[in-house]
Amino acid sequence: MVKMITIRNLIILLLTGCFGQSKEKSFLAKYELEDFSQFNGVEMILRGVDKHGNLCVFGYAPHLVNDSSKVGAYFITLDRESYQIIEIGFISTEYYDNADTLQLQQLAQRFMQYEIPRLYVDEQGNVSIYLKDFETLAMVRFANENELQKRSKETKWKNIKSNWYKPK
Repeated sequence: MVKMITIRNLIILLLTGCFGQSKEKSFLAKYELEDFSQFNGVEMILRGVDKHGNLCVFGYAPHLVNDSSKVGAYFITLDRESYQIIEIGFISTEYYDNADTLQLQQLAQRFMQYEIPRLYVDEQGNVSIYLKDFETLAMVRFANENELQKRSKETKWKNIKSNWYKPK
């Protein structure tokens, strides 16, 4: 059975494609030269809101935990307007006394300013940006040419601007 594409569906499809490109361009216009080094070894994912409308962020930052029994995965609830921490907890742990909660708050606040669902910066300084949702990689800024070459073995990349690339 052949499925007909209605004008409405075609417009939605075109707008969705354009929105993705405009969000990409908008992000690069603001943050192309951003120093993401404060996020080295950190991953942050916006997971939605709680019943009060406060923002829920899941993340991974093992270097901010001063206790080897903790794995560095955390869940933060932020005030939806001020981005101040309302609650913080570490996954698979009971206590978070030895965590650098001030730095976690600062990272979470900065992450929220990017208005993206996910950010990951590895230890080498490669920046992975997710614009559509927290599962779909939109673009990567490689730390250097060597990092691009290492990752080109498993994925083909298209250059979009300076050292920013997106998967082909």
